[in-house]
Amino acid sequence: MSLWRTHCEPQWAKWPMAAVARLDAQEWVNRLAATRRARHQGKPVTDDDEDVPLLGAATIADIVHVMSSLYRLAMREHPPLVLVNPFADLELPVIDPRPVEFYERDEAEALYAAAQDVSGPGARTLIELGMDVGLRPGELYGLHGHRVDWLRGRVAVIDVMTRQGLRQHPKSKKSHRVVPVPAGTMEGMAALMAGRPRESLIFTAPEGGPVTDGHFRNRVWYPAVAAAGIRRFPPRIMRHTAASWLVQDGVPLYDVQALLGHEDYATTQRYAHLAPDAHNKVIESWTRRRDASVTHGQKEAHPS
Repeated sequence: MSLWRTHCEPQWAKWPMAAVARLDAQEWVNRLAATRRARHQGKPVTDDDEDVPLLGAATIADIVHVMSSLYRLAMREHPPLVLVNPFADLELPVIDPRPVEFYERDEAEALYAAAQDVSGPGARTLIELGMDVGLRPGELYGLHGHRVDWLRGRVAVIDVMTRQGLRQHPKSKKSHRVVPVPAGTMEGMAALMAGRPRESLIFTAPEGGPVTDGHFRNRVWYPAVAAAGIRRFPPRIMRHTAASWLVQDGVPLYDVQALLGHEDYATTQRYAHLAPDAHNKVIESWTRRRDASVTHGQKEAHPS
């Protein structure tokens, strides 16, 4: 929704859908590529703000995906509202491949302890849940007690906390899912719910009410990262860490996709190189060639 409000709505809200041509869409994409990211707290960005980076290629792809999805839905109506999708197959900025970053286990342990010291046991439990299960920040903030199967150690991911409040529809079809939770984290969640109604939010801000991105990032996450003395990553590293650990432990990518709620399997494949057997075939090939070379050398040195 934020991509729509920030980038799509100002440009296209007043356009009839059928009036948008591919050339119009491509010109818009070209302008996006020259657009600087909006500053926090609503501060405007001008051409003089050289320290503000341009919109990234991945962000532009996500923005265009929003418009393309709207047109695909419109084309499925009976009768269709439009006949063509002008946002399909546009020339988009190239997304440079980036290595998958994640916290090592000793860094995570230091972060857990620091979070508890800085903000209390609730912060530690929230971060543990994010690092092990890979819930999105909004899914963590929107988790209610009645969505937890306390007996079986599972969570139904249904509610998502957004800037506009709670919503009960997932980011994608696969986002609505039931996931397991480690026993220790379940105990921490149960302690937070003690004496509170079953329908309450599990994680709340110190002054009460829901946790927000800004509050968690600035008052919990980064102070804990600094106190732990570990590499500084934004909170989304929790999700990458969860996926990376699971793949490294030999969990199939399909299971990781289901746990994290990835709509596209290609998203999960980013972690494939971390699998313990990812390069087995290559190593086996090297071994066979080396053994064959050694055997050949021995035959030449000792002809029959």
